[in-house]
Amino acid sequence: MQALALVISLIAIDPNAGTTGFDFLRITPTAREAALGGASIGTAPSPMGFWFSPAHAASAESPRAHVGYLNYVAGIHIGSAAYSQPVGTDKGIGFGVVYLNSGTMKRTNANGEELGTFGVSFADLDLSGAMRFGEALAVGVGVQGLYGSIDTFFTMGLAGNVGATYRLPVDGLTAGLAVKNLGLELKAFQANRDPLPIDFGLGLGYQPNPSLNLALDVHKPIDNRVSVRVGIEGWVADLLALRVGYNSDGIDLKSGGGEDILAGVTTGLGFRWHGAHVPQLDYCFIPMVSLGMAHRISLAFSL
Repeated sequence: MQALALVISLIAIDPNAGTTGFDFLRITPTAREAALGGASIGTAPSPMGFWFSPAHAASAESPRAHVGYLNYVAGIHIGSAAYSQPVGTDKGIGFGVVYLNSGTMKRTNANGEELGTFGVSFADLDLSGAMRFGEALAVGVGVQGLYGSIDTFFTMGLAGNVGATYRLPVDGLTAGLAVKNLGLELKAFQANRDPLPIDFGLGLGYQPNPSLNLALDVHKPIDNRVSVRVGIEGWVADLLALRVGYNSDGIDLKSGGGEDILAGVTTGLGFRWHGAHVPQLDYCFIPMVSLGMAHRISLAFSL
């Protein structure tokens, strides 16, 4: 079962994490936001922005869709898909799914003897809605259906998210707050139910001009220390985006080697095509020190 322990630790990252269920909810599914260190509460313009704060569902100006893939380390694969659209002039809704699969792992007994194979998978179904109050304030709520399986065991959960964004008097500056994963495990893997990975977050998003975006988040999970996430995005000729970020949770990846300097660093690119549907392709590359590399790719487009 060493492979299972590795998967669980990779999902949680921090050694203090893992005391909650559905730790895969900590993984950023979209390439753009991951490249910005995960800073996304103040602003997250992708069609799946409501996953970070349900208030972002109100920012949809037209029907939009997202598909994404994350090639994680240790053979873990994560896929995501989302759809969002405006409802009237002051409301928006979004629906998305995130799915994790560990691939095939060897089952062993206490003596290390192989007893076949098994797999680990998790899924999150998210439905969010938001409303704008005037030009400055947006408030949103969301509900998540959660499912997980390890070998022949499975678990189910239900969670809610709340969030708000507010455009501050400074042009291009938006503040946000979000509380995610409020809920409970409806069915445990075995006897004991685990709490969900509740996360409290505050964020700022600043866009001084259309070519530059800055983001800053501060998060406090219920089972971990405070973390800081920061990112910067610059567009060149409205065609190519360069992104770099930092997530302080990356310090848990340090192993004492020279590559530790990269722990927490995130990078990425974005490509945008002009036209009726304005598709955008985003790529994120995150060095996970001695564990390897994580690659994300996302495609967003209007419908």
